[in-house]
Amino acid sequence: MRIAAVDVGSNSIHMVVVEADPMGGQQVLAREKAMVRLARGEAKSGEIGPEAFQAGLEALGQMAKVIRGFECGTVMACGTAALRDAKNAQAFVLQAEQLGIPIQVISGEEEARLIHQAVSHAIPFPQEPVALVDIGGGSTELTWVQGGRVEASISLPWGLQRLADAAATSDPPSAHDLKRLRKAIRKILKKARKGLPENLPETTLALGTSGTLEDLARGAGGGYLCDQAQLRAFALRLWRSDAQGRVDRLGVDPKRAEVLHVGAIWALSLLEWLGAPRLRHLPVGLREGMVWEALKHGGAAIPPLADRRRASIEHLAARLDPDPGHSRQVMRLADQLFLALQPHFELGDTERHWLAFAARLHDIGFSISEKSHHKHSEYLVRNAALPGFWPEEVDLLAQVVRYHRGKTPDPARHEAFRALAPWHREVVRKLAAILRAADALDRRRRQAVQGLSADVDDGTLRLRLEATGDVEPEIEAFREKGLLLGALLDRRVEVTLA
Repeated sequence: MRIAAVDVGSNSIHMVVVEADPMGGQQVLAREKAMVRLARGEAKSGEIGPEAFQAGLEALGQMAKVIRGFECGTVMACGTAALRDAKNAQAFVLQAEQLGIPIQVISGEEEARLIHQAVSHAIPFPQEPVALVDIGGGSTELTWVQGGRVEASISLPWGLQRLADAAATSDPPSAHDLKRLRKAIRKILKKARKGLPENLPETTLALGTSGTLEDLARGAGGGYLCDQAQLRAFALRLWRSDAQGRVDRLGVDPKRAEVLHVGAIWALSLLEWLGAPRLRHLPVGLREGMVWEALKHGGAAIPPLADRRRASIEHLAARLDPDPGHSRQVMRLADQLFLALQPHFELGDTERHWLAFAARLHDIGFSISEKSHHKHSEYLVRNAALPGFWPEEVDLLAQVVRYHRGKTPDPARHEAFRALAPWHREVVRKLAAILRAADALDRRRRQAVQGLSADVDDGTLRLRLEATGDVEPEIEAFREKGLLLGALLDRRVEVTLA
């Protein structure tokens, strides 16, 4: 079985082709890497720049030739932060598919899960607490592991390129540049702490899985391991040099020289925040996690059988949904809200589909009883035969349906929610918040809201509705049911009519 995995990252595009045997053994047949910096300038323009767009397609075209040459039976390609956020991401994905590379845009949580999967097959986890750290161009994934068990996971929408764009520095950088960057990082990490369990242990080691951390570990420690003091000293040398000096005197890759000083402060800040005295780089990443995911499911690309999945959802809804007009309206509004908030929630294609499925099924519990119908809906989803879904997906869908109303998800109080993997808990929170808001916008089941758009700034989520007739009851319902959405975004919510 030959599997090709392509990681379309915000800085670089990586490909690996492996020959896998039935016992899980792997032989690497080919590796390719192209640093195209898709995320460069995206923070300001909202788009992948024309040069990076073309360079990315050229790299994928070359990789497609290699994949065809090896006659791979399974081809998996995952797009990360740059493709989650860019306005022209869909155009890039469509052109990549024409080249023979079908890209699935994945969420930050899914990225963290696959990276953990790669690391767990690469090394035995120590018993003491460690943190997995992956610094990409557009996002950073952190996963806390103790005794081999995942305790928490978070995806931060800040990576090397996005930080460098947001906190642009002079060349060479100044003391003022450093002060401004540190202030921005403190704000990011203070906000990140709000979404984590309070009792997370300080980690004894950070395991890094990205090119940025590989460059920093080598520059600071001369190999794959460094400590905070060594990283701090190397960061100082980076900040005292201009971009060309980093190449000539410090041996930095020319394509990373403009921004590695920003990455050094980001990595150092993360180690301090995590309480990790040391950093060890591991030569695995998302693409290796993708290969293991395919092997786990018999070589199938994920998710499989899209038509069969939709059909199984529709079959269940056709039997049990008392008001399909309402459910489809909620599904449509939820999708519009998802797309508007995707850059802020770091969600991907799979989560978009899960949200649609949950919206279609959220009211099937009415077939049992109006009282606590959300709990009945959860029960029906969990116990339904849903061909085409993995068991963990069914559990996740049941939880999104459960929390479309009522109390907010809380692992301390809700056993089924606590049983989910940490990255899936984050997905449930985000999708349930969107579903609650969409459900409120059809409170009277009249489909009066025709469409919506949303803007998010530093302090406010502004929702604009296109509607016919009086929709004040829907707006009032949204103000109540949109509280979770505002809390997750850390913004106040305003609703207006277009």
